[in-house]
Amino acid sequence: MDLEEIISEIKDRLNIVDIVSRYVELRQVGSRFVAPCPFHQETKPSFNVNPEKGFFYCFGCQAAGDVIHFYQRINGLEFKEALEDLAKEAGISLDKKEFGKPSVKKIFLYLHKLAVDFFKKNLSSDSGKKARDYLKRRNISALISSNFELGYSLNSWHSLEEFFRKKGITIEDAIKCGLIIRNEKGHCYDRFRDRLMFPILDYQGRVVAFGARALGDEEPKYLNSSESLIYKKSEHLYGLYQAKQHIVKEKSVLLTEGYIDVLSLVEAGFKNSCAILGTSLTKEQIFRLSQLTSKIILLLDGDAAGQKAALRSAEMILSQGLDCQVAILPNGEDADSFLKKFGSKDLTYILKNAEEGLAYCLKMVRKNKSPKEQILWVENFLDKISDFKLKSFYLPKIAYGLGLSESELRQGLKNVSQTQTIRDSVFSNWDKDVLCIAIFSPQDAKILDQEGIKHFLHTRQAQELWDKLIREEDVNFFTEEERSFFIQVKLYKEKQFQINRESILQEVKQRLETKKKCLNRQNLLLALKKAQNRGDQQEVKRILSLLQKKFN
Repeated sequence: MDLEEIISEIKDRLNIVDIVSRYVELRQVGSRFVAPCPFHQETKPSFNVNPEKGFFYCFGCQAAGDVIHFYQRINGLEFKEALEDLAKEAGISLDKKEFGKPSVKKIFLYLHKLAVDFFKKNLSSDSGKKARDYLKRRNISALISSNFELGYSLNSWHSLEEFFRKKGITIEDAIKCGLIIRNEKGHCYDRFRDRLMFPILDYQGRVVAFGARALGDEEPKYLNSSESLIYKKSEHLYGLYQAKQHIVKEKSVLLTEGYIDVLSLVEAGFKNSCAILGTSLTKEQIFRLSQLTSKIILLLDGDAAGQKAALRSAEMILSQGLDCQVAILPNGEDADSFLKKFGSKDLTYILKNAEEGLAYCLKMVRKNKSPKEQILWVENFLDKISDFKLKSFYLPKIAYGLGLSESELRQGLKNVSQTQTIRDSVFSNWDKDVLCIAIFSPQDAKILDQEGIKHFLHTRQAQELWDKLIREEDVNFFTEEERSFFIQVKLYKEKQFQINRESILQEVKQRLETKKKCLNRQNLLLALKKAQNRGDQQEVKRILSLLQKKFN
């Protein structure tokens, strides 16, 4: 089977409702199924699954696709990976020529799997005593160390490099994925040396990067993997894979800053804990958390930097419509040091008395900003929110928190929209009508294509989608915007099109002729101007004659 046949066979054998139901609680409404969207935060169900047509579509965020695209997006996979997983589930054998060669991503994942096993073995060896002693001093048990796959990189420049060579690994691949470094002279050496290793896992439990703490005086104290094909710092959270089931059970996530903080929290029984990788929380990280819970509790350091980080993170969480709480630790304490000094009982008390996220933000804004700066902060905060209803929900609360009336706050927010902004399609009404013909009436579309209608579509995106529809490409090869438009039309416009097919076709053909005439006239007028500039009177007369015959 070729690729399109494989895709078609997978969609025939697998029921989209069965696959989606593993991740979302669907409710049947007539012939379709609905649920709150798993791809953005909402309370009312705008996510629709149509088993008859085999598509899903969200009216809120315009996410759309078939069973393969849903599985790919919900699991953060590449298309090929999703295809392989679903083909296996459907009992379809894939062509080894096309799918047998491992992708670069698979090679990188394999190298990280080898590396984590190597580091774990080092930790239990005689050479790893220094790292084990460090963990003992930090009260990290062997069980937690094992669950988080902690390891140790030897105090050697070439131990991992030599290990890879013995395994027959191409060192060039190890360099590309960042585990081995090549200097300006062409010499290779291990990135991590004499460090406690913290593997960073993706949502599926695969090692994609490392955090590493120096055990001596080496700087920096913490050294992290560089970003690569398999690792984007903004998309991952340390400890999330291990915490997933506990987050669902507790209906909340405890978000902290450091690797050791997470381990200490889990050791103390707070198993729904994970850590930000970097200085600030991102939309991608919040999206991952929102698939598990709607409640995020920030537990950050009690110093000035921690308070600033809490403000930035709370803003981001609230802008995505999630419930945010901020638990403030005493100045100079982090989660690990607090637990050691005061224990889990006192931390539980702090968490139970955590401050509501918006109230915390407004308190910090009032404390640190002038009245003018406060208005600017509100404007910037509201600009992060695309949902008009959410903006309207926050506005009176913000006004009250800043000691203003709502009208006073609105007066200061000149750039905040007063009306709901509906996300516009990249396609004009003309483009939509033409593309609908390609979707529902391919034979008519091919005739129009021969008449050059593509060149009269208003945008490059519309022209590219037209080409794909004429070639009858599978929806999985569409862009996100193309897929969203195609499925929205396919699910909700077909009946209307079939009823009005003749009138739509007639109107499109008439408008095409009008557009052709306008273009022809513009071209003649341009040619006339050029002829006049050259002083070519014979050509001027010829063009004027043509204009009179065709357009008068």
